[in-house]
Amino acid sequence: MLSAFAASAAVASAASVVTLNEYSNGHTVTVNPGQHVTLVLHSTYWSIATPRTSRPLPQVGSAVYLPRLPSTKGGCVAGQGCGTVTVHYVASAPGVAHLHASRTSCGEALRCTAALSNWTVTIRVR
Repeated sequence: MLSAFAASAAVASAASVVTLNEYSNGHTVTVNPGQHVTLVLHSTYWSIATPRTSRPLPQVGSAVYLPRLPSTKGGCVAGQGCGTVTVHYVASAPGVAHLHASRTSCGEALRCTAALSNWTVTIRVR
């Protein structure tokens, strides 16, 4: 598995899955047709925008929101947004896609600053 947060550009083999997260914000990632891209953001407050076109990176299924319950290890205060939102994509054809996510809340009654409210990554499909 290759995570894009370690470098501004990542090239992965056709057999791997590219996993994006908060640390991928602002980066460009290069993938091959047929390669899978998984986006995992660690707050249920994130809203992931559907790309304007399904080419070159169609979304596979719907976004999956998995809240972390207060009783789980590490705990979670109600309203804190604990959990993840995950979306899967598959590179289908050469081109460029832009993934976007946004949120207005960074916790219970805590409005996000501009720097923490938007997330974007550019995907280049070879």
